[in-house]
Amino acid sequence: MTNESHADGAPLVVTQGDPRGVGPELILRLAAEGAFGPHDLIVADPERLAQLAAGLPHSWAALGWRRAEPRVVGEPGMGQVEALRLGVDRVLASLGSPRPSALVTAPIDKAACQAEGFRFPGHTEYLAARAGGAEVAMLMAGPKLRVVLATIHVPLSAVPGALTEAGIVRAGSLLAAGLRRHFGCPHPRIGVLGLNPHAGEKGLLGREEQTIVAPAVERLTASDPAATFVGPLPADTAFHAHWEGTYDGLVAMYHDQGLGPFKLVHFHDGVNVTLGLPFVRTSPDHGTARDLAGTGRANPASLWAATRLARGAAERA
Repeated sequence: MTNESHADGAPLVVTQGDPRGVGPELILRLAAEGAFGPHDLIVADPERLAQLAAGLPHSWAALGWRRAEPRVVGEPGMGQVEALRLGVDRVLASLGSPRPSALVTAPIDKAACQAEGFRFPGHTEYLAARAGGAEVAMLMAGPKLRVVLATIHVPLSAVPGALTEAGIVRAGSLLAAGLRRHFGCPHPRIGVLGLNPHAGEKGLLGREEQTIVAPAVERLTASDPAATFVGPLPADTAFHAHWEGTYDGLVAMYHDQGLGPFKLVHFHDGVNVTLGLPFVRTSPDHGTARDLAGTGRANPASLWAATRLARGAAERA
């Protein structure tokens, strides 16, 4: 990591996440290393930032508030739900401006959010509701791999019942749009994975490829002639092909099918992108890590990647 400034480009709104997690100290570290500029907003508890700045080596110039630094928006004692609400308010209010803001969210503690009156499973569902019920998908993006999930947080035993042709079409369509909007791929090449080993081996190892996945690929191809959709693909070889550049992204059928290989490669620099929103939203690909909070040992690479991707995507939008 260098001290080179990365604050040029579209403005960011950065929410603190769980104030007892690593989000606030990672924000301090990135600010100390020039990640943010005067057009950015940090939505956080200022007392928590000051407490961390007094005890950590990356202290944002001991909160000296030089001219080149972002503004902190927030009240003492602000919780993660209120920070998220205020951050989304600011981003939505910017949509009509010449340079709308992108949203970067530090990780939240979902159980603690429920205690604060939060009635959504996580960030993604809340953001979709704030965007008027937008159809959204979770994209995991790294320098080499990009993966969207057709089903997300369901038990493995329930995946075959939860997998639908419409769900695969939604995920593939949002991935194609996201690759164009966020990554500058006008003609994206997308691989669609099968559910079963060897993509079902022509029905010998399962028929979901024939009854669900293949019809979805046909619908995707007909609906978006500027994109190329290939599948059903055997998952054990598709990730290597993606790594080699054959595809710009993959549609995985279930959580660990997509995120296992992804996190093997991009454990520290992966970014969670919410596709389908009227604004750019990114988040680091890790949790609150309360056990590391306040130690200065949390790895900042994923939040760095999230801020860079958010700026670049917002500039292209």
